[in-house]
Amino acid sequence: MSRSGNNQIVSVVLWDVVPVIGTYYVCRALSVSEYAAMLTAASVGFLRVAYVAVRQRRFDGFAAFMGVVFGVGMILSLLTGDAKFLLAIKSVTTAVAGLIFLGSCVVGRPAAFAVAKRFGAEDADTARRWDVLYAAEPMFRRTYLVMTLVWGIALLVESAVRLPLVYWLPTDVMAGLSSILLVATIGLLGAWSAWYGKRGEEAAKKASSSEAGSRDAVPARTLSDD
Repeated sequence: MSRSGNNQIVSVVLWDVVPVIGTYYVCRALSVSEYAAMLTAASVGFLRVAYVAVRQRRFDGFAAFMGVVFGVGMILSLLTGDAKFLLAIKSVTTAVAGLIFLGSCVVGRPAAFAVAKRFGAEDADTARRWDVLYAAEPMFRRTYLVMTLVWGIALLVESAVRLPLVYWLPTDVMAGLSSILLVATIGLLGAWSAWYGKRGEEAAKKASSSEAGSRDAVPARTLSDD
């Protein structure tokens, strides 16, 4: 994953997080209750997802996931009337995302490769080149397998850390801290992925060039022997 891809991931997270946090604290400054402020903030997040889907005229997997996160959270919050529960739902969905990453390794389609193509490929040629490397080079496939495992484990750890804090700390604290933990986790994972993915691509290219050189050298040796 390229550095530009890392920036795109952080940008997406910020656009989906900052308006939600800002809405919550503006509501609280206006003396709105914790529950109503949290519900309003969740509504802003859901509207943000809907706006992006309409503007781009498509509703891809990432937008669908974010829509489910906000939609389910709002419905359950309406049923329970508990602001902390709405925060807890976010931790649960992060854990589900982590499990999806790990599950994609089990079925042989590491999710990090699809994410890297969406956020890291500068153009269609880059995406095609990665597809060729992925199909031909085991080393390149291993890079994205490791990357997917790291993302899955990291998201599960982040969820495990964040969930107890939801009930230990005041809601006004966790409304911001919860999102900061998520952004920090995604940012660190994105930076590491940019470095690790680039290193993996370079190693795969060298291995591919070495194999091609060996194949070309065989006829030459055979000819000289004759």
